[in-house]
Amino acid sequence: MALILVRYGEVAIKGPGTRSMMEGLLMHNVLSGLRSIGVDARIARSQGRLFVEVPDDKVKGGINVISRVFGVKSLSPVKAYVFKDINDIVGVAVNEWRDLVRGRRFAVRVHRVGSHNFTSLDVAKAVGAALKPFSAGVDLERPDIELFIEVRNDKAYLFTEVINGPGGLPLGSEGRLLALISGGFDSPVAAWFMMKRGSYVDALFCSLAYPIDVINFLRVSHELFNRWSIGYDPRLFIVDCSSLINEFRAKANPRMWSVLFKRILYEVASRVAKSIGALGLVTGESLGGQVSSQTLHNLMAIEYGIDLPIYRPLIGLDKDDIVDYAKKIGTYGESMRTEEFCALFSERPRTKVSIDELNNELRKLDQGLINNLLNSVVTLRASSAVKVIDELMLGTGDLEIDHVPDNAVIIDLRSRDEYETWHYPGALNVNIDKLVNTVESLGRNKTYVLYCSRGLSSRWGCARA
Repeated sequence: MALILVRYGEVAIKGPGTRSMMEGLLMHNVLSGLRSIGVDARIARSQGRLFVEVPDDKVKGGINVISRVFGVKSLSPVKAYVFKDINDIVGVAVNEWRDLVRGRRFAVRVHRVGSHNFTSLDVAKAVGAALKPFSAGVDLERPDIELFIEVRNDKAYLFTEVINGPGGLPLGSEGRLLALISGGFDSPVAAWFMMKRGSYVDALFCSLAYPIDVINFLRVSHELFNRWSIGYDPRLFIVDCSSLINEFRAKANPRMWSVLFKRILYEVASRVAKSIGALGLVTGESLGGQVSSQTLHNLMAIEYGIDLPIYRPLIGLDKDDIVDYAKKIGTYGESMRTEEFCALFSERPRTKVSIDELNNELRKLDQGLINNLLNSVVTLRASSAVKVIDELMLGTGDLEIDHVPDNAVIIDLRSRDEYETWHYPGALNVNIDKLVNTVESLGRNKTYVLYCSRGLSSRWGCARA
C-alpha cells in the first residue's frame, strides 16, 4: 500500500468540537471520492494531517481526487519510516535520495511534531551534509529540487512533491444552498465559491429553448459537480420557462424584460430552495452594469420581497477574474460553448428600475404564472447528467441538418455585426423578435433554415415559428 499525506489549513484552527466535526466530514469526502473511482482506501488522522493508504497502482488517481476535495490545503505521496534517532532519519534519506540529487542543487525542508532531542534545523543540516557529496551542492534559495521530511513522533515521512488542494472548508459543513446556474461563465464559478466555503450546492436552471439550452446546462453542471462536489450528489432542478417569452411580449414593457425575468426566477428559486431546506440562493452577478440586471438599482428591485438570503460571491470581481476562475475549476470549455439565450433582452434595457415600477410590471402578468412554472420543474441528480445529455441529443436530430436544401430560405439570427463580418451566402439577417412575422410574410409553404452562434436561438426559433 502507498501513503498519501493530506494537509488541511483552516479546519485545524477551529475549536475542538467544530474541528472534530469538520475533520470527520473531510475524511468522509476523501473516502467518498476515492470510492467513486474504485479505490478501496484506509484513512487516519493525526494533529492536522490525514494519512490515506491506497493501493500502489492507485496513487495517481488518488492524488487527482484528493486534490479536488474542499478543505484539503495540499497533499504529498510519502514514504514512512520508523526511527530511533536522527541517524536513522539521515540513513533512510540518503538511501532514498542520493541518486535523485546527483548533479543537482538541492534544499532540505523539515517539519517536526512531537518531543525529540533534536530540532527541525538539526535534521535539515544532517541530511543536507550527508547528501551533499552526491549532489551539485546545497542551495536553499533556488534549488533544482526540494526534499521534504515531516517528523511526527517516531516516524519520518519523506517526499518531494507538494500538490495544492482547493482549501476552504469540507463540503457539508455549512448547510445547503441553491445556485441559479445559466451555463455561462459566472454562475458555475459562484457555485464553486460557495462549495469551497463548505455548502452543499444544488442547482436550478430556467429553460427557454429546450432541449439545446438544457444540454448546455447539463454539460456545464457535469464539469462543475463531477470535479468538485466530492461527497455529495447535487440535485438539478430544470424549470420550463418558455411560457415567459410570449407572456412578456404580450404584456410587459420591453425595456424591463431582463429585470422582470430575473425577479420571477428569484421567486421560483426561493420556493424551490425552501422545499429542500436550502438556507439561501447563490447567483453569479457581478457589479458594474455588465448586463442591465446587474446594476445596484436593478439588483435592489430584483431581490425585493425575496425572503431568503442571496449570496453573490462574484460581486466585486472583474469579468477577466471570473473567466480565470472558470479555467481553474474546469468549466471554461463548456461555458464557452454555451449561448445564453437573449431573446428577452431588448437593445435598450433599463438600468435603473425602481421597486414600484417592477411590481407594476409583475401585476400585468398572469397571476398563476409562478405556480405554473413550479409545476413544470423536473429534478435529477448531477451524477445522471451524462446519461440525460445522451438521451436529449438523440432528440435533436430531427431539427439539425448537414446540408442546405435547394430553394431554402436561410435566416441568420445573429447580431448585425456578426452577420456583416460573415454570413452564409444569401442569408437574411432577422432579429429573433421578428422571426414569426418574417415567416408569415414570406409564406409558410417554404423551407426555412435557421442558424445562430451556437444553436440556441435557432432551436427556439424552430419551436416558435
